Amino acid sequence: MRTLGLGAQWELFERFSFVQENVEPALLLLDVQARPELQALWAALEAGALLVTEALDVAGADVAQQLRTGNLSPARFREQWEGLGFTEATGRASTAADDWLEGLLRISRITTGQDRPPFGQVNMASRAQRISDFLTTTRPGRSDTVYDLGCGNGKFAITVAASSSARVKGVEYGQSYVESARRNGERFALPNLEFIHADVRDVDLSDGTAFYLYFPFWGEVAHAVARMLGDVARARDITVYASGPRHDYGEHFLEQVSQGALCLAPQRHAFADVMVLRSAGFV
Repeated sequence: MRTLGLGAQWELFERFSFVQENVEPALLLLDVQARPELQALWAALEAGALLVTEALDVAGADVAQQLRTGNLSPARFREQWEGLGFTEATGRASTAADDWLEGLLRISRITTGQDRPPFGQVNMASRAQRISDFLTTTRPGRSDTVYDLGCGNGKFAITVAASSSARVKGVEYGQSYVESARRNGERFALPNLEFIHADVRDVDLSDGTAFYLYFPFWGEVAHAVARMLGDVARARDITVYASGPRHDYGEHFLEQVSQGALCLAPQRHAFADVMVLRSAGFV
């Protein structure tokens, strides 16, 4: 099992987890009573799941150790996951780069079953290709502070912090998400990473130079955040990378364009739902 790559291990882990999470114990007991040979089959499945989990632990611990000791530089870390590619696997809504990152971080693509605040969204982990595009678009360096607004479990924030020298701050309203992100971040001991448990409207964003939003909220929260970013844009040169629909989300950022705080970069076909905005006064 340990000879498999981290991404392949994660794919197996997700398959085992899907089966385990969708079997009703009471119904399984009835099946075993009717067909005793199924007990051995279920035991083999659980043993396989344990082997995959142990292999993931070892592979993840190895990468974490390399990051903690500095043996894996930000540039090399970025090359490692980007180099796996962003081609979606047949029959799976995933890519090799996503499998590697999510296996390393042990973060599922979609997290449900947790309370959402008013105007908040279900936590969806950012796709690796989008993280790569953000890094290419903004080129964050040592003098930059990147905010991940509505960071969820922290896939984007941790990946960017490990892939660059920029200061990265993840802001999240959901306490369980923040706790999960902090536990994950502590494994890698990244000195440039911080998670803030707060309503984004109560956070001072004035030190930010780049802001990432993966449709984390809508309505009046999105309106308030767009106004806050417009105020920051009037004072300093910033880049806003906002992904999501125009209605009741993107329109609030476009309002800041019409008011002269931000300007909108040309839309790109590969990222049709992404708005890249920059401080109008500094362009």
